[in-house]
Amino acid sequence: MKAVKVEYQGKLRQQITHLSNGQTVITDAGKSVGRHGENISPADLLAASLAGCAMTIMALRAEQLGADFSGCYAEVEKEADMQQFQVTKIVIHFYLKAGFSDEVRQAVENATRDLCIVGRSLRADLVQEFHFVYQ
Repeated sequence: MKAVKVEYQGKLRQQITHLSNGQTVITDAGKSVGRHGENISPADLLAASLAGCAMTIMALRAEQLGADFSGCYAEVEKEADMQQFQVTKIVIHFYLKAGFSDEVRQAVENATRDLCIVGRSLRADLVQEFHFVYQ
């Protein structure tokens, strides 16, 4: 099943189109390869995809337990080995509600590690470091 179309736009820029709804994302080669990085790079999009997937699973679990997940967010960092051309580490800081019960906290943290399809699909040696900040 086709999900997206990726079309080269020139100057190391791609337009990614979601085929079912037409939504688009533009990516550029990053500054690490001598480009301006005006848009998100594919490697940053990979890291963001991990955070987005984890947040989706966390919200699902929280809402199943009756907790309101709105307003929660994540900040993402990545490290890459430019000699090997691979992302080596993704660090995600999840900013969650201080009012979450211990049950909700445990459920969302476990879901992040156990149920995120993106995280479970990445290379085993890619370090995925998660920090949960309750504020």
